[in-house]
Amino acid sequence: MRYQVTIEATGSGDYIASCEELGATARCLSPACALDRLRDEMQYRLEWCPCMCVEADEIELEITSAL
Repeated sequence: MRYQVTIEATGSGDYIASCEELGATARCLSPACALDRLRDEMQYRLEWCPCMCVEADEIELEITSAL
């Protein structure tokens, strides 16, 4: 599963990563941490019921904006 992701720096020194397709966002103090948190949020949203299992390595992030 490949998703378009944007990441941007804020004026307060943190970073926001977001995936419009799933309506998911994550904020952290580093770009890598923001992407990790976003991947976790996306994994949570993709698991529709307890019987589904979506592994983190199944989620590919295609970053569309540069820092």
